[in-house]
Amino acid sequence: MRTTGWVAVLCCLGGCATGPGDAAKGFHGLFLHDACVGENTAQPDTCLHDRRHESSFVFGGKTGASYDVTLRVRGLFEPTTMDGGAVVDPAHPYWYTGGQTRTPDYSQWRIDVSSPQQSYTLNNYPSVSHTIYKEDFEAVIRVDAGATVTVLAIDGNDRQIDNGAEGRADRQQVIEGVTDTPLPGQMVRLDVVRVEAR
Repeated sequence: MRTTGWVAVLCCLGGCATGPGDAAKGFHGLFLHDACVGENTAQPDTCLHDRRHESSFVFGGKTGASYDVTLRVRGLFEPTTMDGGAVVDPAHPYWYTGGQTRTPDYSQWRIDVSSPQQSYTLNNYPSVSHTIYKEDFEAVIRVDAGATVTVLAIDGNDRQIDNGAEGRADRQQVIEGVTDTPLPGQMVRLDVVRVEAR
């Protein structure tokens, strides 16, 4: 038995087979960056940006199977406020399943799964503000084999709170081991911790 990267690969005389972790490889190392595309002189701690960014992949696995995927989520986000869904873990209230935003002019960072259909918000907070929150937590999502997974950031306007702005304690942050220098805009990095067949 030999471990290559983050997934164990079992090789034997009959060939080489991968464990369930291989099904989730689209998650591992995924980095989504909502970069600034221009200055916003009316609000210098914000910048102009594109309203939608996304990255999609098809989850692998055995046909008919369903998996619990534990992710490490690291991000630099502005807050949004959700309603109509549920906080899964009170220790991490920014991780929110289902519902809809009550603050469409603040970016929503989400993971959408087509089967079983569910949306997971990464940046739910009790109120909105011009703040960049640094998050680093683990969360479990259920994904069926063959499901389409979309990681996205969507916003109702053309400006975002800018991590690259200077002069504020919550800005110029980095995700250790991912971004060596502070990047403008907002971002998320996902890594797979484990995958378990249900």
